[in-house]
Amino acid sequence: MNRRQFTALSSATLLPPLAAAYEPASVVDAMPGTLPVLFTVPHDGAEFLGLFPHRTQGTTVRDLGTRALAERVAALLHQQLGHRPYLVVAKFSRKHLDANRSEADAMESPAMLPAYRAYHDHVAAYVAQIRKAFPSGALLIDVHGQSQEPGTTFRGTRAGLTVKRLLGRFGPAALQGPDSIFGQLAAKGYAVNPAADAASMREDPRFAGGYTVFTYGSHRPDGIDAIQFEFGGQHRSNPRLPEDFAAALVGFMKAFDLLPK
Repeated sequence: MNRRQFTALSSATLLPPLAAAYEPASVVDAMPGTLPVLFTVPHDGAEFLGLFPHRTQGTTVRDLGTRALAERVAALLHQQLGHRPYLVVAKFSRKHLDANRSEADAMESPAMLPAYRAYHDHVAAYVAQIRKAFPSGALLIDVHGQSQEPGTTFRGTRAGLTVKRLLGRFGPAALQGPDSIFGQLAAKGYAVNPAADAASMREDPRFAGGYTVFTYGSHRPDGIDAIQFEFGGQHRSNPRLPEDFAAALVGFMKAFDLLPK
């Protein structure tokens, strides 16, 4: 069976033999919040879901430290603001399943489908909750790591597409001006790409925004603004990054009216 054929199988066919293999709800950690911010972490899982085949196509390495970063920033925001962001974390290994790809391309065994859907069901439910609770605006932050340029953190929005609402309200300064998240990180000494003062929205094609931000971004009528963050390895190993990232987020939310009233 190839990757695309299994999507045609019915849930009734797939689910009974999988029940003994793993519990889909147990391989995703999800936490509701009270801020108009949702962190998603698709690639820092280490759990192997039984003796199923590993993926043979696409990247399978783990984005080490991205879960800890998101959880620490969430805790800092709670301390500073009295509100927590929403959080969805994949616990399953990327060797089995890549949650930042479409269903047809995310796995090579149909056994992984319940885990994939458990992850995206949480993301979709939280996006819907956030849209209802914060109609003036909200942000999904998809947290990744990359080692190709360890001293740089890259932005992915499909050249501004997935933050269509943010740009419509505040213009390019909200994405790459001095009060943007990337602008504030740059002011703290982090190299970012695109540069905080870039004249163009163009992004590095390697990190320009994957399935998650494209699926849940504000260019869709049921989406929210969505940015993919690709933190370089040197940045992830910096003990100051959680505090600096949290401070940049607070500054951004204050500047662009995203704090709860």
